[in-house]
Amino acid sequence: MNTEEAYNKVANILYIHFSEDEVFDKLELIIELDDGFIGRQANRYFNNEVYIPTIDDISFEAEADLQNAASFLKDNLIETTGDKIWGFTFTLYPDGQFNIDYTYDMPEWMQDD
Repeated sequence: MNTEEAYNKVANILYIHFSEDEVFDKLELIIELDDGFIGRQANRYFNNEVYIPTIDDISFEAEADLQNAASFLKDNLIETTGDKIWGFTFTLYPDGQFNIDYTYDMPEWMQDD
C-alpha cells in the first residue's frame, strides 16, 4: 500500500456511511488510534448543519480496509517524520478534494491519572 491508496480506501469507507443521494458540503471521518485501530465517527455537513450517517454499520471487509489504511498512514508518518499520531480527521469535499488533519496529542482518556 502507498499513501494514495490509503487515502482512497479512507474516502471509499467514508462514502459507505452515506446514501448516494445525500447532498453535502463536506463529509468527515474521524479516526482514533492507539497501537491499533480504536474507532471511527462519520459526519455529513450541509448548510451549516451536522448529520449523522444513514449507514453506520459497515462490512467486516470495509472495516479491515479502514484499519489497514489507518495503520499504514500512522506507520508512514512515523517513518517519514518521526511523529506519532493518535488519530486523524479525513475531510472530503463534493469536488473530490480532501484534507487530512492528524492528531498529535494523546487523548486525555488514554493518559494515566
